[in-house]
Amino acid sequence: MNRAFFGAMFRQQRPKLLKFSTGIVLYEGLLTWVYPLISKNSAVTDIVDSIPSTVKTVFGVSPKARADTFEAFISAQFLARIWSVIIALYGINTANTLLSKPIDEGSLVFPLSTPVSRTNILTTQTAVLLSCNATLIAATVLGLCVGTFWFRIRIRYSRYISLGTLALAFFSLISSYSFLFAAWAKDGEKASAYAYGLTFGFYALDVIGGLSKRSAWVGKFSIFRFFKPQEVLEGTFDPSRAIIGLTAGSILLTVITIRIFNESDLPL
Repeated sequence: MNRAFFGAMFRQQRPKLLKFSTGIVLYEGLLTWVYPLISKNSAVTDIVDSIPSTVKTVFGVSPKARADTFEAFISAQFLARIWSVIIALYGINTANTLLSKPIDEGSLVFPLSTPVSRTNILTTQTAVLLSCNATLIAATVLGLCVGTFWFRIRIRYSRYISLGTLALAFFSLISSYSFLFAAWAKDGEKASAYAYGLTFGFYALDVIGGLSKRSAWVGKFSIFRFFKPQEVLEGTFDPSRAIIGLTAGSILLTVITIRIFNESDLPL
């Protein structure tokens, strides 16, 4: 990894990163402020329990999961669907900005004209993207921890750290195949379309797989089945194996991307 190149590219992403982080922290802060008011009303729990399991699945909540905890509330309202989609789309867009856009514009010719290998350039861009993902995830987890402490909501902080680790591995995989498409397609629009399409396909499979027992097998083909915020926060799901598997997948995709990037004839 080239430190000077990393610093320049990270500074370029910093304004967008700051906007996303601020938006996430403010939104989850609002949810954390509202929760104590809602939790005091027992009718809310009854309403949630009466919601059909298929509807809960659409919002990323397990039909068997509890509905009377902060973890259930924050997962249904934010972490399970909204947050996962935001970070996934952010990773795809950033991957396009870091690799596809410089190839399209020809600006990648400048770092390539220096005595820096293509492998070094790609690993640096990968490090920038992973650092951006890690910053957003850290802002989310830290924001929740501070918010719950401020409003005196009891949580297990270690489980939120586990969720953050799982999220980093999960979104790194999405970012990795986004880079792969960028190196292979050599066209920003095509690379983004492939990455968005694949991610949406995984998302749809996860939703369809949770609608009924007959369609449960469909969900096994989705990477979103490894991302279970509420189960991790409530301690009913150990994310260790998922983290290892997702990380291994990211490393494999990165190795393949480096090979494609080194062997491709870039239109610079």
